[in-house]
This record gives sequence, structure tokens and C-alpha cells, in this order.
Amino acid sequence: MSDSAEPSRLLEKHRFEDCWRWPESFERFIREHVDGRTLNVCAGESDVGDVKLDAEPRRDDVQEADMRDLPVGDASFDTVVSDPPWKLGYYQRFKPFFECVRACKPGGRIIYNATWVPESDDTSLEMLRVRQDEEFSNASVIAVFRKQPGQQQLGEVDR
Repeated sequence: MSDSAEPSRLLEKHRFEDCWRWPESFERFIREHVDGRTLNVCAGESDVGDVKLDAEPRRDDVQEADMRDLPVGDASFDTVVSDPPWKLGYYQRFKPFFECVRACKPGGRIIYNATWVPESDDTSLEMLRVRQDEEFSNASVIAVFRKQPGQQQLGEVDR
């Protein structure tokens, strides 16, 4: 399959559904943990974030963007929030998280809600919370990371 066909196939497979709206309790948790200029990736209909991105914007204040290639500069945000599609394949999970790390300033925070816990040498894990909105519903893990201060930006080379 060509690279140009893959994003549209993934987008079609992961269309926003009304049941994916964040409940108020989750939105409140996120607001309590953001600090400074905030990017919300896979924003859906959330009010959290100075900049909100989504593959399928449903509001005027949300910009269209691919979570695997964020249209933001390196180290541009104090906090990056992401709630990516939960049914991503194993190898499709890495790039969206690494993009969040890239967009976050050193010392900043990354809040990631998924059914897996990502990992990067450029971050340290601060907190894990299990999220289950209703009894007998699917659960996810909210992982809160701190980007390590002093990490090189992508593209820099030791001299």
C-alpha cells in the first residue's frame, strides 16, 4: 500500500464518534494538570488547549492535522495532551507519542490517554491513573510525563 493511501485509510477507520466525547470528570482532570501554553492533539470536542488539532475537526476552533506529523515547531508547548484512537496497531502507536514529545518544551508535561503506556528516553513518568467512565466499560490509562530538561531538539547533532 502506498504511503499516500495509508492516512486516508486510517482516518476512515478511526472517525470521531459521539461516544468518544470526554466526560466532564475527565476534562476537569486534564484541566487540573495542564500548565502554560497547551496543545491538544486528537482534541475532538474538548475545550482544553490553546491550540487544538484533530484529524476530523468538528468545531471552528479545532484545526485539521495528522497526529503523526504535527504542524507545530519543536518544543513549542508547555503541556501537550493527547487521546489518540485506541484501536491503533502496535507499530502505529509510536509516532503519535513521539510527536507529542517533540512538540513539548523541556521540563513540560505530556498527558496521554490510551489503552497502552508509551515510553521515551526523553520523558519521565510522573503519574498513572486508570480511567473508566462507567461500570463495565472499557478502561484506559492516563499517563502523565515530564519531558526531561536539557534534551536535544530533533535534528541537533553533537559537535
